[in-house]
Amino acid sequence: MNEDASARVIHGKRVTLRPWHRGDTLAQELWPRYTEPFSSLWNIPRQITYEDLAGRSWSGQRYAWAVEDSYRRLIGRISLREVDTVQASARLGISLSQPYVSQGLGTEALVLFLDHYFGPLGFERMVLDVAAFNRRAVRCYERLGFRYLESEWRSAGSDPSLRLIDDPRYLDVAPFFKRNRHEALVEFYEMDLTRSEWLARAR
Repeated sequence: MNEDASARVIHGKRVTLRPWHRGDTLAQELWPRYTEPFSSLWNIPRQITYEDLAGRSWSGQRYAWAVEDSYRRLIGRISLREVDTVQASARLGISLSQPYVSQGLGTEALVLFLDHYFGPLGFERMVLDVAAFNRRAVRCYERLGFRYLESEWRSAGSDPSLRLIDDPRYLDVAPFFKRNRHEALVEFYEMDLTRSEWLARAR
């Protein structure tokens, strides 16, 4: 990754991306919590296996950018992890403060970032994982050209929201959950986007 490019400030019509500062972490902790019933399950961590690590040159360092609106309010965070210096790929992470969702701001920030990621930062491929029932996020990624690769089922532990799975109001998300004898599992999608696909889409 081009370290000089990672320190740049990127300006869009309604949002600005800049390097993440230490004080931003405290500001993010003050964001209001999502009120959507299963939002606590969006960020179940991905388990890295020996197969994942085989033949990879992953950097343990994470890189992060703050997303600001036109009033310079911190409204989001974009990050990269599992940075593979050989394959020129990384895994995307993005979060948006609840009051700013469904306004197109996250999509605008991602478009800016993808241009930067596949341009000055010099990457060839981006991967991400997303909770399958988080359909708003899945639709956003699909609109940007990400394609589905495979599904992974992750343990949801004893999250209180699991009590809602059998509630008739949430029948539409039930297919994304399953139970075995010991635990409840949540489906996650693995998706990716290549530089050539992004540039073709931009043209």
